[in-house]
Amino acid sequence: MSTRPIIDVSELPHHGFNTLDTIWWGNNLLLAIETSMFVLLIATYFYLRQNFELWPPPLAQLTAPLNPLPDLGFGTANTILLLISCAPMIWADVSARRGSQSGTQRGLLICLLIGIGAMVLRGFEFRAVKFRWDSNAYGSIVWFILGMHMLHLLTVTCETLLLTGWSFMREFDMKHRVDITALAVYWYWVVGIWMVLYAVVYFAPRVS
Repeated sequence: MSTRPIIDVSELPHHGFNTLDTIWWGNNLLLAIETSMFVLLIATYFYLRQNFELWPPPLAQLTAPLNPLPDLGFGTANTILLLISCAPMIWADVSARRGSQSGTQRGLLICLLIGIGAMVLRGFEFRAVKFRWDSNAYGSIVWFILGMHMLHLLTVTCETLLLTGWSFMREFDMKHRVDITALAVYWYWVVGIWMVLYAVVYFAPRVS
């Protein structure tokens, strides 16, 4: 039986990151699910808040301060660091699209260092909360919010580590350029969702 081509697809790209690509759909659907989880956490935070006359609620012990506010220092420093990290990630993504391996390597390496620094700062953030995770409802939800974002920060940093290592060991190909774009989208999401969480954790108690 003879066959004849119906349409010539030989000129189409083998890899891409758009609505026609499964990587695009998988990446964005995953981020939609993760965003829904953080929306539920934020809703839980404000649900708990409306059930307390004082927020943060007083601690059980009688030593001052009874209801300390979360320290702005480390949280703000981490926020600034994460915002700065978008610049080298944009550099890495644009360089990958243009086929510049050296630019991609430098951008990824800077992002990797920033990701490690952000996780170190997150450790200080936990110490600055002044509530244990089991102190009360406030302590539990704040620790859970910070912990879940820390998990995503760890994930995106590990992914950056893998792609950084790959960029130094292998020659570029189109498939892995797409991987870097997918990483960049995830990185921007981690930074963007933190802007909302930062406002909730650090400023919501100050306007209650």
